[in-house]
Amino acid sequence: MSVLEKWLAGWTFRTAKPDYEPGEKIEVMVTSMQNGKAKARIGDSVLRIKEVPEDGLNTRVMVKVDEWDTEDHIGEGTYLETVGESAF
Repeated sequence: MSVLEKWLAGWTFRTAKPDYEPGEKIEVMVTSMQNGKAKARIGDSVLRIKEVPEDGLNTRVMVKVDEWDTEDHIGEGTYLETVGESAF
């Protein structure tokens, strides 16, 4: 293995449209709330989140993915817990 291969080992490119499996638990930032419904944007993907507390805007939350459309990169998930606040 060359020095360059060793240096680049483990590197991967991030995508703006990640895919998730139902049942997967992920940490996301709640970016908008309207009429009690929350959304998180993950790159160009959107995750709608059920059962987020009223003060959930701009907080980091743990979510269980319920459904995920791999073609449109839109999904639904259920709020599990708040894990942090925005750095802004």
